[in-house]
Amino acid sequence: MSAELLTKLPSSDRWARIESRAGRVVLLLVAVVGYVVAAAYHAVVFLNSLPPALGLEIGYNVVVLASFAALWLLLSHVFRRRQPSPARTFWTTLLLGVLFVGVGWGLAFIGRPADLTVASAGFDYETGVPLTLATVVKMNLLGPLEVAFAFIILLRFRDLVLFKRTRTSERNWHLMLVLMSLAALFMFMKAPQAEWHWFDGLVMVPAVVFMVINSFRLSWIVYLSFREKMITIGLTLLLLAMLVVGMSVGGDSLLPGASTYLSYYSQPLNLFKTLALVFGILYCTTAFLSLLFHLPTTGDFQRKADEMAAMHSLTHLVSQVFDSERLLTTIAASPVDAGTANATWLAVPDVQSGSLRPRIVATHNIDPAQVQELVDTTAIYQELVSNGEPILLEQASADHRVTARPGEGLGSLLVLPLIARDEMLGALFAAREVAYGFEKDDVEAMTVFAAQAALALDNARLFEERVEKERLARELSIAREVQRKLLPQHLPALDGLSIAASSVAAQEVGGDYYDLYRLDDRRLSFIVADVSGKGTSAAFYMAEMQGIYKAVTPIAPSPCDFLIHANRALTGSLEKNVFISVLYGILDLEDESLTLARAGHCPAATINLNGEARFMRTKGLGLGLDTGEIFDRTLVAEKVRLEPGDVFVLYTDGVVESRSPDGEEYGYDRLLDTLREHRHEDADELHASLLEDLNRFIGRPQYSDDMTLLVLKWHGIDLAVASEQPETATEGHAPSPAVVDESPETSVP
Repeated sequence: MSAELLTKLPSSDRWARIESRAGRVVLLLVAVVGYVVAAAYHAVVFLNSLPPALGLEIGYNVVVLASFAALWLLLSHVFRRRQPSPARTFWTTLLLGVLFVGVGWGLAFIGRPADLTVASAGFDYETGVPLTLATVVKMNLLGPLEVAFAFIILLRFRDLVLFKRTRTSERNWHLMLVLMSLAALFMFMKAPQAEWHWFDGLVMVPAVVFMVINSFRLSWIVYLSFREKMITIGLTLLLLAMLVVGMSVGGDSLLPGASTYLSYYSQPLNLFKTLALVFGILYCTTAFLSLLFHLPTTGDFQRKADEMAAMHSLTHLVSQVFDSERLLTTIAASPVDAGTANATWLAVPDVQSGSLRPRIVATHNIDPAQVQELVDTTAIYQELVSNGEPILLEQASADHRVTARPGEGLGSLLVLPLIARDEMLGALFAAREVAYGFEKDDVEAMTVFAAQAALALDNARLFEERVEKERLARELSIAREVQRKLLPQHLPALDGLSIAASSVAAQEVGGDYYDLYRLDDRRLSFIVADVSGKGTSAAFYMAEMQGIYKAVTPIAPSPCDFLIHANRALTGSLEKNVFISVLYGILDLEDESLTLARAGHCPAATINLNGEARFMRTKGLGLGLDTGEIFDRTLVAEKVRLEPGDVFVLYTDGVVESRSPDGEEYGYDRLLDTLREHRHEDADELHASLLEDLNRFIGRPQYSDDMTLLVLKWHGIDLAVASEQPETATEGHAPSPAVVDESPETSVP
């Protein structure tokens, strides 16, 4: 733009043009600088013949993604200023594709060593280092070139997808781009030679879903003439053939080996490019098929344009399931807008009232009160339910269910059932002012429309149910994540002790809880708890138990103290018939002892190196079963002296009560047998062995109840550690663990 023209523009417009131009210059600089930096990076890697440091590799990937993001914004601005016809869109895209393939094939076979396959493409498979200078050059030419062409495909098809744009179409388009970008970013720092797993493909599913949705945005087709449709069919077929043949020959790329170059250049860009090319194939396929199907109807469309616009298509009706009120209004208004009827109303069964009487939910060109005066909607609706066939009253005033007199605007009446999946969803009433007002083709067209409307209503209902399920699923997912964070993220490390733990909820969330807390340098407290029941309510009580544990543990001098305080804290918050079973203990490094109290929980299993195993069956009621002295008086703690090799296993009933396919319980005896067999292993290995035996027994990956397993193994204090702690009592250990009962009367002030 010349300086003279800029001076004639208003001040605000002039500054907007200047800022826009400056923004494009900045984007261009970012793209160019990023490209140069990437080329220099690969040259350095090639010269050193060594893979780069992790920090340098991360920085490289960030720079590359930033530069191509700038290139996308720059190209988006360039193509946004031009909105060619559909034929020109396919023609220019095809021409650019031919140029790209020609240049790419010329570069692909330059400088390739004879002993390298297409798959290796000149890279060291183990390190990813380029083997030749030609590899570096081709990687920095073919990779960016293919990404640029993928960008062009998306940007050229954007105008077609957003033709006659709506908020929904814009949202779907942007969601597709965002999901494609997120799927690509999931590949960040993923090595090209790394194996793909099922979750690598899973992250692409949402993007593919919206790619399919956007590929059906073809409203521009109906506005083309026959000649334009024929030209566009040829161009679409050529572009589709180029994309399909190219990707068949080059793997997931248009050029042989180019995908390998791009994967070493940037894995996220490689995946984004592949998704863009797949979207190009999807859109060309749907466009080609739609153009073929629309060829015979080109003349009829011109004659029936008003009727089609008013009656809407099935696709348009289905697309309105996001707004139920608008869908009902559209169904009622379409026959009138098409000129088939003078007045319409829509009635659906009133499920909330329990009577299933019809309720008028939408009208057009007639007031609901007037409908009630002129027509017995309920009687006609009942007949419709009985026979399921359309009702045509050619002389409506002669029917006893119609009170309208001649001249009152209701000469003939057509009633159509809205049936989907053998279920009647409602009825569409269409009235004309004159008798015998509905011709045979009118009835047929209205019948087809009623079927479409019923499908749209059914989809709307299913969509609402799906939204509700997804909302519940999201809430449960959030609750599951929150509950997961309530459990220990890292297990504490103590001299002479190894720890392993796991917890699996039977449903999305559960009521099992375990935790560990360092009281000081020499003492560790631990807890395993189980809320009666499963699911969301149990999860809330589990969260409450976690808060009590964090708050009470530092001030409770013994396990009995903790359980008494916890029982009192839960008073009034637990529902009736809900209780919490708890195992709580303290391990003391100074005197090498473990004190454990049980509040109605499964007994802890213990075993020594000699294979002597038993269950620590101390007395105690579950939390919430009694809020008075009975709980305090019943509670007893057990204290054992630790010997190297002693193992303690704390668990919930989801372990011992798990059943095999034959209905047999895992049981306590089997738990002790497995413990004896693997008692010489460390806590991690012992924990894994117990779970492996349990999973093999039940024969399925899911548990019928929440399952928690905590394994503590005492290895003994090192001599060097013991010499630093002379006050620790290490003498006088009995051959078998000593047991001390600690009643609440002696442990609680």
